[in-house]
Amino acid sequence: MDAEREPLVTIIGLSYNHAPYIKAALISLFNQSYSNIEIILVDDASTDGSAAIIQELIQGKNIVFIQNHINQGNCISFNSALKIAKGKYIVDFALDDILYPDRIKKQVNVLEAAADNVGVVFTNVDIMDKKGNLLQTHYPAYYHPLHRTAIPEGEVFEAVLSRYYINPVSMLARRTVFDKLNGYDEQLAYEDFDFWIRSSRLFNYVYLPEILSAKRLTPDSLSGLFYKKNQERMFASTLVVCKKAWWLCSTESEKKALVVRCRYETRQALNYGYGKIVKEYLTVLKEVDPYYYLYAPVAWVLLSVKKYI
Repeated sequence: MDAEREPLVTIIGLSYNHAPYIKAALISLFNQSYSNIEIILVDDASTDGSAAIIQELIQGKNIVFIQNHINQGNCISFNSALKIAKGKYIVDFALDDILYPDRIKKQVNVLEAAADNVGVVFTNVDIMDKKGNLLQTHYPAYYHPLHRTAIPEGEVFEAVLSRYYINPVSMLARRTVFDKLNGYDEQLAYEDFDFWIRSSRLFNYVYLPEILSAKRLTPDSLSGLFYKKNQERMFASTLVVCKKAWWLCSTESEKKALVVRCRYETRQALNYGYGKIVKEYLTVLKEVDPYYYLYAPVAWVLLSVKKYI
């Protein structure tokens, strides 16, 4: 593609206490083989000096930096950058991850060649530890074509409702997708599930079977917060999205997928002791799950145990 005709891509980089990883993350943006990139960085009131590191690394570069002095969370921080973004395509990027050099170029080529109803392209991803050591790939069977399970693409609403299978760091989306959704839902503690559910009802997804990014697993990463105590807001956000999804389901198969998801989320909330959330899930399931009465009595008994209240 002629560099002068390349559509603009906006990378929105979000940071919250990512100090040890910011340099590597930003270098990966600076080293992209695609040239027409706008970078907007947001530090969400970090307490580890992240903002100062960002400011030092972007000196002399045409990069917009937004510094929150009060922690706002990912959804609000992203939306503040989205409001000033000029790109035809958008990347939501955490400043503890890595983009490989051809990431943007290859994904732009896919969407430029795709129909307008294709809103998102995603890929396979390397998974690394906090030191940058490779642990695995997001789709391990990628290296074994004879045993590879097909990755859902096209109309993926039911697939994203059923399970987590898209790695967020791998996505590039049309700006029109975010415009249709009015950005992220700022009432939520995290954005991925809600974005997948709402956008997949309106747009198709396409899978590019290459590894073009690396996701860093750290104790403080947003994905890791689900496995810590005192993260009720994360679970509450999932509940909100499941309720939204019910009104978006249009087939019996989709409704069954939502029931399976709600059962799973009920078990997770019960396991972590979030009794109020469990009760809300059970209230939802009572209305939609024909097998509710087979498991609900056990759940209600567990809720009566003091540790779950």
